[in-house]
Formats: sequence, C-alpha cells, structure tokens
Amino acid sequence: MLGCLSLPFRLLGLLIVAGLLYFGWTERDRISAYWRRLTDRPPATAPGETGRPGEAALQSATSKIDSLNGWRADSVVLTASEMASLIGAGLDRRVREDLDSLAVTLGDGRIVVAARIRTAGVPREVLGPLAGALADWEPITAAGTVLVTDPGRAEWRVDAFRARDFEFPREMVPRIVGLVAGKTSDGAVPIVIPPGIGGVRVYPGGVTLYSSGSPP
Repeated sequence: MLGCLSLPFRLLGLLIVAGLLYFGWTERDRISAYWRRLTDRPPATAPGETGRPGEAALQSATSKIDSLNGWRADSVVLTASEMASLIGAGLDRRVREDLDSLAVTLGDGRIVVAARIRTAGVPREVLGPLAGALADWEPITAAGTVLVTDPGRAEWRVDAFRARDFEFPREMVPRIVGLVAGKTSDGAVPIVIPPGIGGVRVYPGGVTLYSSGSPP
C-alpha cells in the first residue's frame, strides 16, 4: 500500500511518472502511432454508462449488497454511479486523496476509471526542468478488469493507462500503476469491498454482483 513506501521513494516514483508524462506529451505525435502498433491490449476507453461517486449512490450500492447477505439474493445489479462509489470508497485512503474528479465507465468485462492525479505534492526543486511541464493536477485514464480475490477484497487489474492524450504501451502499465498506487505492482490495484460478494460481472449497462454462494 502507499503507506509502505518512505517519502523519498514516493517522490522518486512521482518524479519518474512526471518524466514519463513529459516525454510522452512532448513526443506524442512522433511515437504514439508506433507504440500503439506494438500493443495488443484494449485501449483505455469503454462504450457503456459513466457514473461518478456520491453519498446517495454509495448508500444505494450498500443497500443492494446487504440483500446478498440478509435477503439471500443470488445477485444484484449496480449502476455506473453505484460502482464508482463502491470503488471510490474501497481504494486506499491515501491513494484516493491523490485523485480528483473520479468517474467510472462500464465496458464489456472491464471498467475505465478517469480522474485527475495530484502532482502538487512533489517539490518543484525535485522536478527540476519538469516543474513547468506539469499542472498541479493531471488527467489520467486507466482500464482493466475487476475480480474478487478474497472475502471483502477485490483487485482492479489495469492493462491500459493514458496520461492526457498519450497512451502508454502495455509493458509500462504495471510500473505506472505501481507508482500511482504506491506499491510494487503487477498492475493490480487492491479494493476493499463489503463482505458477501463472491463475483463481479461488468457490462456496458451495469455491474452484476454475485453472492459468495452464487459466483458467475
């Protein structure tokens, strides 16, 4: 988790991200097409509904999930906003604090998360010549599948990552995700989920959550 890294390592990680963002942005016209040909994973886009987290949506999602336990329902369906609220509430608090304007778009078996990431925490002297290239908040988009791994825990396995309008090649995604999430990562972002969820199925019109006794 983010708290496992000391401040120097976090700053170093953010510096690497800053360098990659700067390089990708300044050279995007020349290398984006080439890198896109080298990758075979889906882009960081999705065709379905988009939702944003909110208190009402989180309460609605929690109420639906309660029915998996108390009412013994086999499954429930969440809207995009309810799924966004569940993800926002389940991310590590320190990771969530570095994200703003979070939105979730549903696709076929995957979700796309768009947000702005905070870069203002990095001292300008550490960034050096890159300091003027980055705003305090930079837009990012990431996409991947969501899997339940253990009771009360899920993983968002990111396989596509874009900063501004530059999409990084697949081979770089795990490292980028690890730096953003503050952990050594294979591209998986841990998410705390309520108990009773045994499986997740994402489609453009909604997200089906299955009870622990009725996985998809």
